[in-house]
Amino acid sequence: MALGGDDYTGSTELLAILRQAFGCDARVAEVLAGLAHEAALPRGAVIWPLPGHDETSLILRGRAQEVAYGRDGGVLLLHLLHSGDLYGSLMGTESNDSALIEAIDEGRAAHFTTANLVRLMESYGSVALAVTRQLAARLEALRQRMVEATLLSVTGRICSELLRRSAASPDRTIRPMPVMSELAISVRSTRETVSRTVSNLEKRGILRRVDGGLAVVAPHRLEEQVY
Repeated sequence: MALGGDDYTGSTELLAILRQAFGCDARVAEVLAGLAHEAALPRGAVIWPLPGHDETSLILRGRAQEVAYGRDGGVLLLHLLHSGDLYGSLMGTESNDSALIEAIDEGRAAHFTTANLVRLMESYGSVALAVTRQLAARLEALRQRMVEATLLSVTGRICSELLRRSAASPDRTIRPMPVMSELAISVRSTRETVSRTVSNLEKRGILRRVDGGLAVVAPHRLEEQVY
């Protein structure tokens, strides 16, 4: 049985993001909006897990990262999350995991109780498909990182990560400008090594700093540095 009715409303921005994230029509987006609770994501805050919460959330604005911390102080980046990405109970991040999700920027999210989102998945195929696709993409991203960590040099991992991030933009520009320490966590290296590698790629004309970002000028040449 379908959830909701005709009384659900939401802001234009929220409805647009919901339609894109879940691949649904306007009416289903209004049902989703009616069952969501919007809240700010403070920069640097741990946004999952939260004690006493059983939620699955959609990032509306800003970025977050799922990281695991070792007892020796080591940090492992599992996923980078952007607007339109889900996190929380249904995405495999349990409250007893060693992994945390932290907000990188000031942002905003729509929070659903996991029970409600499961009901939405049962009622609307587009919602179930969107969640399934995101889970599959997370698994593929983890598989790719495992392969790179085993088979690639540090330079190869850095170049591969830059290619991956630039592919999200039509002009192959990574925005905002990558923070070298954060990029180092992504590729399991040091800030000094990443900074030196990026500087070298800039000198060779493969990368170029632009207003607010880092442009991949020669993707094919960057690909050559991976292996």
